[in-house]
Amino acid sequence: MDRHALFGLAMLACGAVAGCGSAASSTSPAAKPPDLVLFDRPVTREVLDFETFPGRTEAVMSVEIRSRVSGYLNQVYFQDGQSVDKDAVLFQIDARPFQAAVDRTQAALEQAEAHAKRLNNEFQRAKVLYDRGMSISREEYDRYAFDHAESVAAIGTAKAAHDLAMLDLQFTRVTSPIAGRLGRRLVDPGNLVQADATPLTSVVSQDPIYVYFDVHEAAMLRIRRLLQEGKIQARDEHQVPVEIGLSDEPEFKHKGQVDFTDNRVDLNTGTLRFRARLDNPQGLFTPGLFVRVKLPIGDPHPALMVREEALTSDQGQKKVYVLKRAMKGGEPAFFEDKQGKPLLDRKGAKIPRYTHSLVDLGRIGVLVDGWREVERGVAADDLVVVGGLQKLRKDVPVAARPFEAEADAAPKPAGPDAAPKPAH
Repeated sequence: MDRHALFGLAMLACGAVAGCGSAASSTSPAAKPPDLVLFDRPVTREVLDFETFPGRTEAVMSVEIRSRVSGYLNQVYFQDGQSVDKDAVLFQIDARPFQAAVDRTQAALEQAEAHAKRLNNEFQRAKVLYDRGMSISREEYDRYAFDHAESVAAIGTAKAAHDLAMLDLQFTRVTSPIAGRLGRRLVDPGNLVQADATPLTSVVSQDPIYVYFDVHEAAMLRIRRLLQEGKIQARDEHQVPVEIGLSDEPEFKHKGQVDFTDNRVDLNTGTLRFRARLDNPQGLFTPGLFVRVKLPIGDPHPALMVREEALTSDQGQKKVYVLKRAMKGGEPAFFEDKQGKPLLDRKGAKIPRYTHSLVDLGRIGVLVDGWREVERGVAADDLVVVGGLQKLRKDVPVAARPFEAEADAAPKPAGPDAAPKPAH
């Protein structure tokens, strides 16, 4: 076949293809399906308003152990981190110099007592002679009396010195002033310990324990107003119950009670320092732990709630989109193609049109099982958008269907390394 025949066949093939394209373009394109969103209605539940705050645990009592006397350290009677009872012996300082001081002051006391006894006898004899008017002058009698008084005072001085020496000897045994858990020892045996200067270790109490947390001004004022109205079962804010959760606990398992609030609001943060007290019999809490504090505000009450995924932020306010059936000539409107024919879903039913509006919820409250308490803006029969929020555009109607919890809920991965499921 020559070149001219091949060129003719190519032109015929090109004409056939062009004809097909022209025929395809002459038919009307398929209408774009409307954007689909999911809606759910609010529910009413019995809830207890609360707010959560970060907090830190602190020991009720904390003591830094120091020696009251100077000397060389001989013995350590505990293991680092050990729990001890009150008055348990922790350290022993070399007691020999202090024992010698006790012996010396004891001898001095006995000497003063013997001297006082002799002078007392002389004074009594002089008194008898003076009372009988015998050969003793007033001046001599006064000398005996004052010598006796001085000897009695010397006994007091000697006794005080002996008592002080006994105290110093007692202080060579360093004890724990409280029951609790010890830290590590800071001085090893053989080192010189300076009185009131050398830290030896520390001890903190374990049960009960304090939790400190800062409450913002709005929550503090609300609590006080509810107390005044009798809506919180406590006499004052110092008896408000709290629930506490550790950093690895999803729930608040531990119960305590507020026992102190500071006397002024922090000017820098606008918060008031609260302190809760809770029992710690198992020693689970230790000073310095980060915790979450759940502070109830009010008593249980019925509240209207929307799904958490429905919330959106607008200029710092929490809002939701609410759907409403579009109307046309007083009748519900449906989506239509360019020829005005109703669009049908997979089941052959007409697709209704919905308009949407953004409503303010006011103050949002507690979160319970994925539902968030709201103050205003929605009613029990409103259709609140919970899925497809990104598809909502101003003045553009959408299609909608009810949210199905089992089918539409976001799947939870099996683990941190779980691979995403492939799209179908």
